[in-house]
Amino acid sequence: MKRFTILFILLVVILLVYVQWELKDIPDQGMYCIIGKGRATKQMMFKYIRQYNTKIDSLRLRYIIECYQWESVFEGVNCDVAFAQMCHETNFLKFDGNIDINQNNFNGLGTMVYDIYWAYFFTIKEGIRAHVQHLKAYGSKESLQNPCVDPRFDVVKKGSVKCARNLNSKWSGPEYGKGLEKKIDMLLSM
Repeated sequence: MKRFTILFILLVVILLVYVQWELKDIPDQGMYCIIGKGRATKQMMFKYIRQYNTKIDSLRLRYIIECYQWESVFEGVNCDVAFAQMCHETNFLKFDGNIDINQNNFNGLGTMVYDIYWAYFFTIKEGIRAHVQHLKAYGSKESLQNPCVDPRFDVVKKGSVKCARNLNSKWSGPEYGKGLEKKIDMLLSM
């Protein structure tokens, strides 16, 4: 009977360690996973951009939204995360920072780490595809569905970040991920 009790306790401990090991990658409630389905509709995305940028052409904006939704679904990336990040990086498609609108670079993707050079994409769709692929590199170890257009895809440790919050210091600055979460919250409240 004593052996049975010891064996039972050992089995329970092994089971608890295994469960704890498997659960370590499950995000806390309230965090937005990079891989998964987004919840924002096209109307929510349109309204969110319009709240901060009334000058953007409606047809261009609708096309950008369509591309984000399509590319995200195709690669399994949470569109809410990708779209909120684009809003952050382009200042709601105003492109009033380091990146020019003609570069079709929607996430501040640079091909060189410390240089001023930023990646250039020939079309809006290609730029959005590169952005989504870059997020997928962080969020998953799965291979891409489309040919790779992200010039930095191979330098990312695949699957190293599960949630938007954990992009802190990976993408830019120690509070970066929390800022993205706030933007996602605002997007989903539209």
